[in-house]
Amino acid sequence: MRLQFHHCPRAFSLAELLVVIGVISLLLAVLLPPIQLARRSALDTVCASQMQQLGLSLNDVHTEFEFYPLWDDGVGPTPYTWIDLLVQRRVLRNPSVGYCPFDMRPDPLNEARGRSRGFTYPGDGRRGGVDYSYGIGVPLSAGGWRWRPTSADTDRPRRFDGHTLNASRRVLAADSNWTQIYNLSGRGQVTGIWNDPSWYDNTVAWRHRDYTANVLYQDGHVARLRFAAEQAEPVDTTQSFVWQPGEPIHVGPDSRISGSYYPNAMPPSFQTTPKGDVYPSELLPYYYTVKRSWTLIGHKSPGTTTASDD
Repeated sequence: MRLQFHHCPRAFSLAELLVVIGVISLLLAVLLPPIQLARRSALDTVCASQMQQLGLSLNDVHTEFEFYPLWDDGVGPTPYTWIDLLVQRRVLRNPSVGYCPFDMRPDPLNEARGRSRGFTYPGDGRRGGVDYSYGIGVPLSAGGWRWRPTSADTDRPRRFDGHTLNASRRVLAADSNWTQIYNLSGRGQVTGIWNDPSWYDNTVAWRHRDYTANVLYQDGHVARLRFAAEQAEPVDTTQSFVWQPGEPIHVGPDSRISGSYYPNAMPPSFQTTPKGDVYPSELLPYYYTVKRSWTLIGHKSPGTTTASDD
């Protein structure tokens, strides 16, 4: 009788197992960064593409009314914004286009600013902030070329001239921590203080790699702009600006354009709704809030009629 011996497969020794784990870890260390970089680049492209879509929608509105929409309705607890208005007018079909993949929803500076204003981020009553990931430039949004002095402030010219010039360099919209963009300041990304040095600063969200933001310019093209915090001039405002070439990085209403103060006033029809006024009522989010006619914005509760101090 022949005896048959069955050989059991030899198990890995501890040393061999450690070698295998080490090889796998090494491969992950080598391969993971390129994979992460490729994924981030793809999301960067998504953000830029969404901004391009917003640009096309803004162009449609401007073609029809010769104005852009105002930034928001100034109403709490959850403001309706210019992106809501594009959706409401059906020139933007998908509101999800308004959210950058890198937005923390809300970004910390958005949350801090919103909390100070008494605004609540939609869907989360515990956190402050305003909706969406993109803001619109103040002078173009508010039709600054039609601004006029107020009766109590006639010594400060309100009109913003030259809005048809420099279209390839003037910011129409950008990655943002708020609904409106007054200047290209970014000090808050270093200090973590949303109003450093003033309320008008830190609205651009430099949330992409190396402190960059996607920017939609007035002529419709989208490009990446970097905030070089380590340099004395973090942004070259001769090439990218909200108001005029070469403006101060911290432009505010006390700054001047060729001797005239930078405007800081709402359009003439901001608190009114009659047709035929200087600014088209159809482009005022406040108009829809007062009329309670937001019918296509399903993720927000109906707006109230208590205006903020904006």
